[in-house]
Parts: sequence; C-alpha cells; structure tokens
Amino acid sequence: MKSTAESKETPSQDESTTSVPCTEAPLVEEGEEASFGAYKRIFTFAGRTELILQAVAILAACASGAGIALQNLIFGQFVTVITDFTNGISTPADFRDNAAELALYFVYLGIARLVLSYTYNTLLTYAAYRIVRNIRHAYLKAALSQEVAYYDFGSGGSIAAQATSNGKLIQAGASDKIGLLFQGLAAFVTAFIIAFVVQWKLTLICICIPVATIGTTGVVAAVEAGHETRILQIHAQANSFAEGILAGVKAVHAFGMRDSLVRKFDEYLVEAHKVGKKISPLLGLLFSAEYTIIYLGYGLAFWQGIHMFGRGEIGTAGDIFTVLLSVVIASINLTLLAPYSIEFSRAASAAAQLFRLIDRESEINPYGKEGLEPERVLGDVELENVTFSYPTRPGITVLDNFSLKVPAGKVTALVGQSGSGKSTIVGLLERWYNPTSGAIRLDGNLISELNVGWLRRNVRLVQQEPVLFQGSVFDNIRYGLVGTPWENASREEQMERVQEAAKLAYAHEFISELTDGYDTLIGERGGLLSGGQKQRVAIARSVVSQPKVLLLDEATSALDPHAETIVQKALDKAAEGRTTIVIAHKLATIRKADNIVVMSKGHIVEQGTHESLIAKDGVYAGLVKIQNLAVNASAHDNVNEEGEGEDVALLEVTETAVTRYPTSIRGRMNSIKDRDDYENHKHMDMLAALAYLVRECPELKWAYLVVLLGCLGGCAMYPGQAILMSRVVEVFTLSGDAMLDKGDFYASMLIVLAAGCLICYLAVGYATNTIAQHLSHWFRRLILHDMLRQDIQFFDREENTTGALVSRIDSYPHAILELMGYNIALVVIAVLQVVTCGILAIAFSWKLGLVVVFGGIPPLVGAGMVRIRVDSRLDRQTSKKYGTSSSIASEAVNAIRTVSSLAIEETVLRRYTEELDHAVSSSVKPMAATMICFGLTQCIEYWFQALGFWYGCRLVSLGETSMYSFFVAFLSVFFAGQASAQLFQWSTSITKGINATNYIAWLHQLQPTVRETPENHDKGPGSGAPIAMDNVRFSYPLRPDAPILKGVNLKINKGQFIAFVGSSGCGKSTMIAMLERFYDPTTGSITIDASTLTDINPISYRNIVALVQQEPTLFQGTIRDNISLGVFNPNTQPFFSDKDAVKSVSDEQIESALRAANAWDFVSSLPQGIYTPAGSGGSQLSGGQRQRIAIARALIRDPKILLLDEATSALDTESEKIVQKALEGAARDGDRLTVAVAHRLSTIKDANVICVFFGGKIAEMGTHQELIVRGGLYRRMCEAQALD
Repeated sequence: MKSTAESKETPSQDESTTSVPCTEAPLVEEGEEASFGAYKRIFTFAGRTELILQAVAILAACASGAGIALQNLIFGQFVTVITDFTNGISTPADFRDNAAELALYFVYLGIARLVLSYTYNTLLTYAAYRIVRNIRHAYLKAALSQEVAYYDFGSGGSIAAQATSNGKLIQAGASDKIGLLFQGLAAFVTAFIIAFVVQWKLTLICICIPVATIGTTGVVAAVEAGHETRILQIHAQANSFAEGILAGVKAVHAFGMRDSLVRKFDEYLVEAHKVGKKISPLLGLLFSAEYTIIYLGYGLAFWQGIHMFGRGEIGTAGDIFTVLLSVVIASINLTLLAPYSIEFSRAASAAAQLFRLIDRESEINPYGKEGLEPERVLGDVELENVTFSYPTRPGITVLDNFSLKVPAGKVTALVGQSGSGKSTIVGLLERWYNPTSGAIRLDGNLISELNVGWLRRNVRLVQQEPVLFQGSVFDNIRYGLVGTPWENASREEQMERVQEAAKLAYAHEFISELTDGYDTLIGERGGLLSGGQKQRVAIARSVVSQPKVLLLDEATSALDPHAETIVQKALDKAAEGRTTIVIAHKLATIRKADNIVVMSKGHIVEQGTHESLIAKDGVYAGLVKIQNLAVNASAHDNVNEEGEGEDVALLEVTETAVTRYPTSIRGRMNSIKDRDDYENHKHMDMLAALAYLVRECPELKWAYLVVLLGCLGGCAMYPGQAILMSRVVEVFTLSGDAMLDKGDFYASMLIVLAAGCLICYLAVGYATNTIAQHLSHWFRRLILHDMLRQDIQFFDREENTTGALVSRIDSYPHAILELMGYNIALVVIAVLQVVTCGILAIAFSWKLGLVVVFGGIPPLVGAGMVRIRVDSRLDRQTSKKYGTSSSIASEAVNAIRTVSSLAIEETVLRRYTEELDHAVSSSVKPMAATMICFGLTQCIEYWFQALGFWYGCRLVSLGETSMYSFFVAFLSVFFAGQASAQLFQWSTSITKGINATNYIAWLHQLQPTVRETPENHDKGPGSGAPIAMDNVRFSYPLRPDAPILKGVNLKINKGQFIAFVGSSGCGKSTMIAMLERFYDPTTGSITIDASTLTDINPISYRNIVALVQQEPTLFQGTIRDNISLGVFNPNTQPFFSDKDAVKSVSDEQIESALRAANAWDFVSSLPQGIYTPAGSGGSQLSGGQRQRIAIARALIRDPKILLLDEATSALDTESEKIVQKALEGAARDGDRLTVAVAHRLSTIKDANVICVFFGGKIAEMGTHQELIVRGGLYRRMCEAQALD
C-alpha cells in the first residue's frame, strides 16, 4: 500500500545535508469562512436543465405555501358560519350545508398540496443530484490538475472522502430544503397579505414577529457557519490520517498499532468536538428565541385586537381570528426556517471547502492546451546546469548544477545511494516539478515549453513501487494507450497490443492462467496480484504505447531472478530505437547500458560503460563486487531458452497435483465470505436504531433526560394554543371592561406560554447538540477502530476499498449527528403534539376526536413510514454507488504520480463521472416513488381537517357537542395537522441516520476470524519455535477457485535463517502472510512450539513477530513516532484511553534501531532529527529511506520471529550491504527465527535453508552451496544475477 506521494524519491534526498524539514499540516487550517456567496455559487454549477427544473420547482413550492395560508380564509368563513348558527341566523340544515361546502375547500387544498409538494420535491432533489455531480466532477478535475508539490505539502487531505461527504452536505442543503424554504416564505408572505387585507393595523403590529425572528436567525446562523467550517477542516485532516492508516492496514495488524493510531486519530476528533460544543448554546438560543418571540407576538396581537375590537376599530371577531390564525400559520412556517438555515450553513461551509481547491491554479496543469507538440520525437535528452530543491524543503539542494546528456536511442543508467538524486531526475523529466535553475531539453526544446500532456505521453515511466488501478488486467495495461492513436480502437485491436506488451513484459503466461485471463479483476491497487506480477503489468502498461523515451525507476526490483533476466532482455529489446533512462540498485540489470552514471549528493561521481568503470576500479566497481555471487556464469546467456522450458514442465507437474477442496471446506470458505457482506445483514428499524444509539453512550443519560423534559414541555404548545384560542371565543360574548379584562388575562397566558417555550427550547437546543456532537465523536472513533479489528480479507472485498471506507468514516457519523441533533427533537415534539392534540380532541368531543384521529393519523403515519422505508433503501443504494466513485477518486489521488505519468487524468475523470452519472440516473425512479409518499404526508392533514370540520359541525348542529368543545377539538385537529405535516419533513435525515446506525452496529458486532477469545486468551506462542507446516494449502477467501499454496511442508527450527525464493506469484509472500496470521490455511496446519497456530492468542503471537514489507508503510507523524509504533507494550490500554505505548520509548532506543538499519546518519542530519515529520505515507522520504525506517521499526521490537518480505529491495548497494549485515546479525541473535523473501539472492546466500518455490510448492531446499551443486532452479537464478 502506498500513500498520496508514491514516488520513491521526494523531499529529503541528501541524507547528509542539513535541511529545513517539512512540518505536518496544522491541526486546524485557518480558511475563509462559509458565506452566502459560497452558497449562491453552488447554483453556478447548474446547467440550463437544472435551472429550468429549479424554477418550476420554486414556483410549485410558492404555490404550495400560498395554499397553506389560504386555509385561513376558509377558517375565517368557518368562524362566520359558526357565529351565524350561534346567533340563530342560519338553520341547522344550512349550517351543515355551509360546513360541507367549506370542508370541500380543504379537500381541494389537500389535492393541490399533493401535486405541488410532489412536484417541487422531485424536481429540486433531481436537480440537486445533477448539480452536486457537477461540483464533484469539477473538484476531482481540480485535484488531478494540481502539481505534485501540492500533495507533498500534505495539502491533498482526503480528497475522495471530501468529495463524497461534502457533496452529501451540499445535496442536503440544495435539494428539497430549498422547496421547503420557499414554501415557508410563500406561506409567511401570503398569510401576512391576507391578514393585512383583513385588518392592516393589527397586522402591522404583528410585523415585529418576523423582524425579530429573522434577525436572530441571521446572527446565529452566521456565527454557527464559522464553527461548521472549522469542523469540516479538522475532519478533512482526520480523514486524510485515517486514509493513510487504512492503506497500511497490514502493517497495523502486524505491529498491533491499532490502539495507538486510533488515539492519534482521536486527537483530531477531540479538537472538532471542542468546536462543536460551541454550537450548543447557539442552537439553544436560536430555537428558544424563535418560539418565544412568536408567542410574545401572539400575546401582543391578541391584546391589541381585543382593545381595537372594544374601540370599534375591528368590526367582527372573525377578522381577529383571521389575523391571529394568519400570524399562527406565518409563524409556524417561519420557525421551520431555523433548522433549514443550519442545513444551508453546512452546505455553504462544505461548498467553500471544495471551491478552494477548484479555484486553485496549478503551476503545472496537465489539462493545459498550451505548449509545443512536435510531430516527431527523436529522444535526445539533456540536463544543463540543473539545480533543484524540493518545495517542501528548500534548504536541501538535491541536484547541484547537474549536467547530463542522454543520446537518442541509447540506454543511460543512473546508480548511487538512496537520496543521491536519481529519482529526482525522473520527477523533473516527468515535469512533476520545475528545476530551481538550469534547463532540461528534449530534442533541443525546453520541456517547460512543451505541452505537459504531450510530454508525458511520449516519456513513459515504470516506478519502483508499481501502482495498478481497480479493474481488470486488460484495463490496466490499456491505460498505456491513452493519448495514442489506439486509444479509441476496437477491443480486439487493443487486446492484440495489450497481449504483445504483456508478452514483452513476461506477463502473458501468468495472466493467461488467471481465472478470467485478461479480464480478471485485480482488486484495489492490484492487491490480488503479487509484487512481481504487479511490476510486470506496470511494465506492459508503459511499453504498450511504444514510447520514444522510457524511464525505468527500479522497474525490475520486485521480479525474481529468472523473470528479471527475461524481462530485462525484453526491456533491452524494447529499448532498441528509443531513449531509455534506467535507475537500478540491481547492477546486473544495467551492465549493458551505453552509459552508466554514478551519482552522489546531486553530483556525477563517474560515468562510462560497465567495462570501463570496472577497469577504473572506482565506486561502481566496488558496488559490483558487493553484489557478485559465487557461481559460474558461463551458462547465463542461455537462461531464457533453457530455463523457461524447464519451468513450464515443472509447472505442469505441480498443476496436476491440484485438487478441488472438499464440499465442507468450500462451504466454510463461502460462509466466511458471506459473513463480511453487509447486504446480508438484517437491518434495524427506526425505533431499534434509536434505542441502539441511546444505549451506546450511557454517559449521556442526563442530556437525554433534559431533551425528554424539554420535548414534553414543547409538545404542550399546540394543545395550549387550542385551549386558549377556544376560550377566546368566550371573550367576544362579553362587552365593556369584562371583555377587556378577559382579553388581558388570555394575552398574559400567551406570555406564560412564551416563557415555557423559552425554557423548553433552550434546553432542547443545547442538549440535542451536546448529544449529537458526542455521538459523532464517539462513532467516528469507533468505526475506524472496528474497521481495523477486521481480518485482512475484509479489506480485500470490492466494496471495502480505502476510499469507500474513509467515506463511511466521515459520512456515517455525520448522518448520526443530523439524526440525533435538533432533527430528532423536532420529530419527537411533533409526534407528541399529534398525540396530545389527538387526546385533547377525544377528551373534549370523543365522537369527533375518534373519527378524525383514527381516520386521519394512521394513513398519514403509514405514508410517512413507507417513505422512510423507500428512502432508506434508496440511501443504501446511492451510498454504495457513491462508494464506487469515491474509490476511483481515492486511488487516483493517492497514485497521483502514476496518473500524471500516464497522462490519464481525463480517463480517470471520465470513469469517476460515469459512476456519478450512474448513481444519479439509477436514483430517479426510487426517488420519484418516495416523493409520492412525501406528498401524501403533506396533503392528508387537510383531508382530516376537512373531515373534522364537516363532522364537528354536524355534531354541533345535532346538539351532540357544545360549541366550546367543538372549538377545542377542531383546533386540536388543526394543530395536529400542522404537526403531522412537519413530522416527515426530516425523513431524509432519519433514513440516512438509520442506515448509518445499521452499518456501524453491524461492523461493531462483526468479529474477525483471527482474534483474541476467552479460549485462547492465555495460550501464548511459547518459545516461538520450531515452526512446522503440514500440507498447507491456501486460496484467498475471495478467490477460492485459485489455489496459491498447494501442499507446503516445512519445518523451521529455533535460530534458523530461512529464505524463500522463486518466481513472482509462486506463494512466497503468501507464506509470510500465513506466518503473520493475515490469513489461516484453507487446509493443513501450522504449528509453533507444538501448538497449532490457530489455537494461539493472535495478539500474543504477533507480539513476538516483526515484519518488513516489500512496499514499506509509514504513517503521518514524525520518524520517531513511526519507529515507536514497532514497540509492543503489554500494558496497552483500550483505544479510548489516554495512555500510549509510543510515548514510553526512549530516544536511545530509537537511535539504536536507526543505527542498526543504517538510517541514523540521514536522520540525524535533519534539523529536527528523529522528530522530523515523515509526511503522509512517508511522502517526505525517499523509497530507500522509508524502507530503512521500516526496518528500524521492526528491529526495535526485538522479535523472536523476524519476517522479511523483500526488506532491502529499495536500498542502494552500499546501504543494502550495511543493513544486510545488521539483519544477518539480528537473524543470528540468540534464538531468533528469521524468514526472508528475496529476489536479490546475494542477500540470502548465507541462509541456513533456502526454499525454492514453484507453482505453490517447495521445489528445492538446501543451503546456497548445496543448491548450486544440484544445478536446478536456484542455480539458474544465481547465474542470472552474476555480474562478472
């Protein structure tokens, strides 16, 4: 696994020169705060179609809002009808007829609301999908266009996760909430217009309500937006850190780093939590102020209305009721704008963060059309007086006045110690950087004047740490055809070229043997292939376009000797007629070069042919002597012809021994495979999910109690209004001072109601944000911890790519934050209001109450629940699809050097956009279906109000209920309708929160196969030896039909040094994975000190094991931090503890480990020494430096079992010699057992036993001398690497 900066040589090239180190990015970056401008800019990404959809939707929303206010006119007429009947003006029959007519108006309004709410919600949601798709497209395009130095500074963050999670926030704030906003505004304006027409003086007095409310909302939203922006910035950095952890999950498992790394991750979350807490009083103020202002305004309006009525300024009681109900409707819709304002604020903050990268101009833009594109390329390369320092460390001069001519059609090799500037030359030729001074020319043209894309298409690169992309083998090699005439050729033509390139790279045979041949999916970063197989595919990808200039940066470092010899011959052939620059530590691969350039500290020490440099007996000759093997090389030139035939014959023999696993074994493999599939999980419903969230953090009981009490108080608002407004009718039956006194009393009751709202909503707003921020913090930490608990096979699954997992770490806790914040409080209050209003209606008029409550509430709740269920399924589907796009973005950004060297930015962007388009198009039908349910929730309230009005008047006319009881019951029904309409406006947040809770709960209960249990808790590995393998067979869980190990039998005794060698893909690294317990054997057994390995506590076992991987994994933090992670502390605390084993390691221990790994000199030369930041994935170090830090991390562990998987493959010859001596000393240290995988055979020739793997079995075994005498596979490998 690799990090964002994947090249092996980046800053810190000169190990002996003092430099100013690049520091880690600060915990919180100061940036521009979200503003209304950022929110407006979201809609600049709308095309003509989206703008038309939004315009139609907004008109529909405004019409829907006007319909909400128009019910006040119906209610005003209803008061007149009631008054006429009470005063004997109309007969009971007329009364019933008039009531039925007015009830029909409610039915018509309901139908209109159904159509209009469905229209605006559907259109706005669809338009938002398309707009967010455009923003994500622009964001990734901007990310891919940035120069490499941008990522060296750690500025990339978790770009894929930001695109997904910030996109969701923008989606939430730019879709249906806009419709609800305009609906609320239209209802507010229309209600005030109606009130103004009816009684303008009284209405003017009520204007104070919206003015005070909007002022409060604006101030609070502005402050809250600043906090939201800071939280997003911190979470972006936390996501970047988590991405590095997940990319190096094998190292995390091997060294037991989980708790230490999760604690480091938690430092970001603690900082975000501190900022989040500052929002609690703001939300308390926002909600309490809104409802308090509204009820104070009610009291003022009613008091003034009564006095105006007494003075004769208002003619009828109906006018006062119309104005009051209009104010009620307007105020209710105004209060709903507060939570929407928070959604808009979050959307603006999220958008502002994306816009910062979108607006950044790249210094070297691969999309640029400017620059020369010569028709012919000869391949003359010249570096003239080039001086260069990496932007992150300007104090270190990597190349110092460097000059070199590379003739066209010739092979030039660069050799030298790590950090001497070799790979820097590659970076400059690829224009990842521009030189500080000097000139670089291709065919006489300054490369700075050439088109960047054209240059990279004509200068192809194979890197030391090859990066492949998710997809098939064919797809990966075909990337090399991008920008060539064959890019758009037929699949048949492309396949022909792909196969030719694969044959050239000695990859065709192993590809053909894969399950689906060239169409075999190879997993994230090619993880289902071995290191050597990946490198051969990468070589094929680079040569398939037949480039004129070929850059090989340790291109064969991961190949076995036999394959290396054949591939090298193929590369030699491929180099004919083209300019080739080779960087190599294996000197056998460059001895035929036309010119060998020996570098040191940015200068040329000597250069010439292999023969001339050997004759000179200088630096190069000394390197050759170190690598020579004691074997007769006379047969070397015949290796290709003779060896390949024998290997194929042996392969046929081994293949005949392969048998299918028994049915019981296959069943067990499939059950393990299915266990890790989230889709097979039984999902919790809403109540169960809420109960789980409440149980998960019992320390929040006080906050839940406060919310409950606040909700109980808040739910009394509507029943209190119903009773007060019913009592108001009695006021108008009085006259004179008696009427005014009663009016003053009920106005004061409204003030009491306002005081109750102040207390209740202040408590609810404060406590809900406290709960939400705590749960978000807890679950962000928990989800990473639970991911890191899982078996390696969990990360092999297609849906569990690094990008997808990081996206879940960010988006799922945020969904829970939205669910458990003010949203759930408003939903609970609405539910309680519906219930209490229903009870009140039944209590005052049981016939009316029963008919309306049981006739209206069940269908409304049913429609809402159906919407939540459909919405939940839609959210899971879209999350899965966006997970795929996130994976594409993640692997592209993390492999930015590979993407840029292949000039496939447009191709990656097209793949990403196609996934986004697929996600949008596949969401249309289910989204349209769920909006029908939403429309029903908005219209049913009118229908049961119509039922209540009609039936209630009928009961009054028949004398079965009193007018007062009817008023109370009907107003209860009216307010229950208002509450029920609000109930499901938050269904999107509810569904996202429920889905997030389900995934987190599933992941938390998912137990890995390899784990500590009560049964194995006290079972340790004993002395750590001997290790015995008995008929071990193995297939990767996701590929059960492709056996890797086919019956391995081996015994390793205490103190032995065992080496595994063989061709790429033969099972060597799989053996290391078995010994680390990344996987367990499919059949057969591994025992250690006579105990079966699967019966031993894996934590205890891994504590005595240390691993050095072929592709070393480092994490964000200092060099000291990374080495300290290798130390096991038996008293390691759980992940939520503040204690950390890393801090207990002394500087002396660190220095000792660095010296043993030959890394002390370059580390001590840095200004901050061991406290120098390593960068994300070790990006601030060269490949060789990273590998030495990884070796130091292993040695500081003082393991009983040392596993070396190509541990020195990235080291230069001198460093390798020193480190190899240290490793050999470590291997000979006491009873330590060492197992090494190596392709450079000089590193293992002194092993006690050398095992030659072929076809998943051990073909030969013995010492170096024994195997040489035997004259088999091993001898031919040695002959291939002989230099003399």
